[in-house]
Amino acid sequence: MKTGTSTMKFICALGLVAAITVDASRIKDVAKLDGLAETQLIGYGLVVGLRSTGDGPRTQFTTQSVVNMLRNTGIEVPRERIQVRNVAAVMVTSKLSPFMKRGSNIDVTVSSIGDAKSLEGGTLLMSPLQATDGEIYALAQGALSIGGINKDGPQGKSSYTKNHALVGEIPNGAIIQKEAPGGLMTSDEVRISLSNPDFSSAVAMAKAINANFKKPVAEAKDPVTIAIAIPDDFKTKRMEFIAEVENLDFLVSTVAKVVLNEKTGTVIAGGNVSISEVAVSQGSITIQVKDNQQAQVSNAAAPFGGTTQASSSTQSEDIKVDEPKPEMKVLPTSSNVADLAKSLNTLGVSPRDIIAIFQAIKRAGALNAELIVM
Repeated sequence: MKTGTSTMKFICALGLVAAITVDASRIKDVAKLDGLAETQLIGYGLVVGLRSTGDGPRTQFTTQSVVNMLRNTGIEVPRERIQVRNVAAVMVTSKLSPFMKRGSNIDVTVSSIGDAKSLEGGTLLMSPLQATDGEIYALAQGALSIGGINKDGPQGKSSYTKNHALVGEIPNGAIIQKEAPGGLMTSDEVRISLSNPDFSSAVAMAKAINANFKKPVAEAKDPVTIAIAIPDDFKTKRMEFIAEVENLDFLVSTVAKVVLNEKTGTVIAGGNVSISEVAVSQGSITIQVKDNQQAQVSNAAAPFGGTTQASSSTQSEDIKVDEPKPEMKVLPTSSNVADLAKSLNTLGVSPRDIIAIFQAIKRAGALNAELIVM
């Protein structure tokens, strides 16, 4: 009864997904302005203050980094005399959003690259973060927030691990030293890129922009890019122009897709998925094998007043095959995912059976959508 209830909830949810109507979307929700991409930053650093959970002696670049760090502070120590387990070499990564000014703070992620056991309780020393152009855009430093622990018992006989202790975060751990490049506010043309390339969506967006300004200022260059010429009356009001454009509504045209996750038994289908005429039948065969052990009785002495004794035993099997009569449903040509969900609900199929049915319908050429299996 519990399985049937969960199956019904699953199919009802599938029907609700299919029943969602397509509404207009704002430009800012489905597209981005060119020149506003985040800048990826990366750097190398040392995490100190660990409790004997840092890199071992085999991680030679950590030892060399410690030697270089001490040399920069005026301390000369022979490399062969340095043996520390409270230091770990890490890679530091971050993202620099556009228009962020010098002196602002950004979050950083710290990841171990040696053989450290845990970064718990560590502090990142000052690490420069640079972009692909080689320029330093931020300096990172601060105490790590791990969100996990890794404890070893006496002599390593037992251990306790919670979450992942080799990657940590430093909220607001980097100070911006240089602003990200961008020429958005200096050009007389603004370009918008769709998140999902589509010819129909690009043309619809350009038409919506032209209708709003009552002049042909926008043109779809390709399925992704829409070029917009800033009108003369907005030359000195670029911010107002961009704010007005990104809040315009238009109808987004999407490709019909059905996403199947076989690991979790999840099916996600859009409301524009249609199914051609097809017959669906679902049935299963249950085979039960039962072992029966019987004793062979020797009663040769029974006619002369003797007792009956069991001399040996035999083993037999009872095989029971249960094959319920499958029920077939025929869906008309105008069917959608909601109709299929209702039909599968009457058949009483499980979520994993639904995945197999969708795959079979696609192979039969009756599913008018792209099928994606995760």
